[in-house]
Amino acid sequence: MTGDQAPAAEQLLRVESRRAGPAMVVTVAGEVDMFTAPRVEAAVGRALADPAVDVIVVDLTRVDFLDQAGLSALVTAHRAAQRQDEPLRVVVDHNRPVVRPLEITGLERVLALYYDVAEALGEPRGSRG
Repeated sequence: MTGDQAPAAEQLLRVESRRAGPAMVVTVAGEVDMFTAPRVEAAVGRALADPAVDVIVVDLTRVDFLDQAGLSALVTAHRAAQRQDEPLRVVVDHNRPVVRPLEITGLERVLALYYDVAEALGEPRGSRG
């Protein structure tokens, strides 16, 4: 497929951010690759720039492809959050396209991984409705 025939990055990835109290939840859906990873980094960067945000949750449960650029974006986001002393929590669920690259690279030992957004937000199990 040539560059003219390739789908636009907006078609491959959807990134949405929403407030949840003092947290910002960045939900990522689709393919995170060299074309779309900058959008994930930008969304986390916006959350880090918001003085009202204390915790950033990156929800990857709807990601169906994650390559080296996506892994790099997560590491960049993790380091930026560390510099600002803000927790970055990554939600992976059982999503094999995400979990497997994290395991292969050892990033599951570096990133704070959670299995659902409620857990990452620290909500009690019964409060999800």
